[in-house]
Amino acid sequence: MRPKDIAMATPTPPVQLTDLASSLRRHWTTVAATAVVGLLLGMAVSVVLPSRYDATATVSVNPITADPLGAQADADRSVSMPTEVRTATSAQVAAAAATALKADHPMSAQDVRDATKVESPDDSLILSIRFSGASASEAAAGADAVAEAYLETRRADAAAQVERLRKTAQEQVAAVQASTVAPENAGAVQQRALAIQADAAGTRLAELSNTDVDPGTLIGKADVPDEASSPGLVALGLAGLFLGLLAGIPVALTKKEENSEIGGVDGLQAIGDQIVLDGTKDTNRADTWDIAAFMLKIPTDIGIEDPFLIMVDAEEAPGRTITPGQELVDALSRRGRSARFVDAGAINEGKISRGWPTDKKRVSWAGEIIIIDTTNLTSDANKVALATRSDSVLLARSTADDATALRRLAGLLRSKGVDIALTALFPPRPELMTLNR
Repeated sequence: MRPKDIAMATPTPPVQLTDLASSLRRHWTTVAATAVVGLLLGMAVSVVLPSRYDATATVSVNPITADPLGAQADADRSVSMPTEVRTATSAQVAAAAATALKADHPMSAQDVRDATKVESPDDSLILSIRFSGASASEAAAGADAVAEAYLETRRADAAAQVERLRKTAQEQVAAVQASTVAPENAGAVQQRALAIQADAAGTRLAELSNTDVDPGTLIGKADVPDEASSPGLVALGLAGLFLGLLAGIPVALTKKEENSEIGGVDGLQAIGDQIVLDGTKDTNRADTWDIAAFMLKIPTDIGIEDPFLIMVDAEEAPGRTITPGQELVDALSRRGRSARFVDAGAINEGKISRGWPTDKKRVSWAGEIIIIDTTNLTSDANKVALATRSDSVLLARSTADDATALRRLAGLLRSKGVDIALTALFPPRPELMTLNR
């Protein structure tokens, strides 16, 4: 039993970049088709999708201190801008804005709320109220309406708070006045204490009457926008084209090959081989190998210091009685050239990866033609390693061989600067052909 029969299976080599590029070239029509579909869809969306316009109104928020006891507080700390942002986007403000817009731009309170976005720059008392409308005039009117509704809501809330505090102060004054006529408070000390309470309540009531409830100012009314903010025909078309390309590339890479076989000389040359010997019409396989032996550029005189190494690689074929490398040895013999056959599949692949054939082995082969057959090697990396150490590389393929596997090997050889001297193409059924004359 040969070593290859008992060797453990090795993982399938990873896909190379050359494979991906080749797959994209073969299926470029798929990528182009998806890109065109994306372009057309993007253009269709631009037609169907209604245009939107954005306008922005700017409000300066005025801190309101309804509590006289806190009147001396720092103004910047007496108002929370995140709270004001939430107020401006509240359902109450949206309802008031919808009512104001009803005559010229009827929409629901929820529509107004959905179209409104409010922001506040850091460390400022400014609100930027942006409104998105179906028309330029609607966008400007909507932004101003929301700003006015916000200010009115804030003014009403502040006035209600002041009124509540004012009523509380009035009740305190009335309670003190009622206490002054009570028998238990007839004493001078009690009367003096009640007088102090009455003065404090009166002062508080006076201060509440002078509380400023101005919520702020609309410092920048919204300008009517000149152009739509939503993407136009060109932008959506280009976006669709880009998305189509993104979708088409993986589809092309994963698309199942309709026919992964080489199929003929044209298919083989499409992979990148420059010199192809077409033996598909030969009734005798040996005839093809005779021509291959003639076409290979083997020196007439081989120096006594080094051998001349020829790597022969083919796809494994179950039931094959003779290897392609041995076929080449026989063809050379018929031409009067002796050659030594070496089955790389019988060599430990670890030795190959570490640098086989060694200098010692090459010295032992000095002056000879060495045919190294890599058909039974499972590692493409080891095949490439042997190719870089060989003087010539010959590939033997049939029209039924897997083109993807050959394309991967050819790409790896090119990446290492290895030229394929010759590719011999055979029919897919070698068992129907004779090997001997």
